[in-house]
Amino acid sequence: MWERLRRQVAAALTFPTPPRSANVVAYQQPWNQIVWPAPAGVADDLIYPMTPAVAAGIPAVGRALAIYAGAIKQMPMDSYRAAQLLARPRLLEQPDPNAPRGWWVGVQIEEYLLNGNALAVITARDATGWPAAAVWLPTAWCDIGWDPAYPARVQYLVNGQPLRPDDIVHVRRSADRSCPVRGIGIVEQHMRTMERINTQETYEKSTLTGAAVPSVAIVSNNPELGQGEADDAKDAWMARYAGGRREPAILPAGTQVIPLAWSPEDAQLTEARRMALTDIANAFNLDGYYLGAPNSTLTYQSPGANFSNLLRISLEPVLNDFEDVWSMALLPRGQRLRFERVQFTRDDFASTIDTLATAVAGEILTKDEARAFLGLASPAGPSLLAPTATTPPPQMESTT
Repeated sequence: MWERLRRQVAAALTFPTPPRSANVVAYQQPWNQIVWPAPAGVADDLIYPMTPAVAAGIPAVGRALAIYAGAIKQMPMDSYRAAQLLARPRLLEQPDPNAPRGWWVGVQIEEYLLNGNALAVITARDATGWPAAAVWLPTAWCDIGWDPAYPARVQYLVNGQPLRPDDIVHVRRSADRSCPVRGIGIVEQHMRTMERINTQETYEKSTLTGAAVPSVAIVSNNPELGQGEADDAKDAWMARYAGGRREPAILPAGTQVIPLAWSPEDAQLTEARRMALTDIANAFNLDGYYLGAPNSTLTYQSPGANFSNLLRISLEPVLNDFEDVWSMALLPRGQRLRFERVQFTRDDFASTIDTLATAVAGEILTKDEARAFLGLASPAGPSLLAPTATTPPPQMESTT
């Protein structure tokens, strides 16, 4: 698949370099180098080993990414004209013909959160010129070129070669104030917090493996015990009790065996790890409950109310960014792409049945629409609440 994507990207490298201003320096920011060195004269004590890949390896960050990507890729994508639901285009059913829709959406969400920029390349268009297929383009492959003298002109480059901007679909998270055409990811925005948490894990590992604190102290009541005798006694102890064996120990009268633990300072690592969950939850705009942070619980909420709160507070801002950009880039004018939230906010089965029965009795929904909401077949045919891909296959035209 990657070789196919490389060929498609290489085939799109036909956009000429725009004119440069002699008086203005253009910015070219590689997205895989997410932090610049500190400006001259500005003290900065932060070391910059943190990258999106390193951050994604932190368990709480991985959990947050799984919540966003997992929730959003469960939502079908549909096309609307005003309030009218249209038949689902094949492009929204499977944007990349060679990749599952859920995977394609999921990696876009992860890139948006980690790097602040989600990219796709349109690889085929239909007879009317609108996109018929698109592949994901990893942001680590891309640089962005932008000249303030030409603010509406943006270049996307792979290995220094420009791509056709009309074939690039770019969803940004917020904006880099020095280069507004580039988004800012959570890792870059919260660099110090991510680095601190990663440093805590490194320190904890070194403490566990290299701290000069023995597991037990044996105090002998023999004041004339020599170092050689003590070393022989230690070796005999290790030979008998090392590993998983738990045999009884017979010791001379007066010998004390004192188990040793971490120092109070090192014991605080556990508390620091728990508090780091709250920091990561805040960075990802999530309730701490979803990451197991302390002092957070949603025990008494129903699934529907719980997911509705998650949708309103955390998912909606991300969904709106993707819906706005993908509507403009992928669908004809007058149509709008929308992720269907109904499947995600559905309550438990018993509560859903009670709600639908009330809606049918109040003539808000028909029986067929209620069955469609439950994912059941309707004798009258498919409901508009559960559209299927009914549009014919488009006539493909390569962008090259």
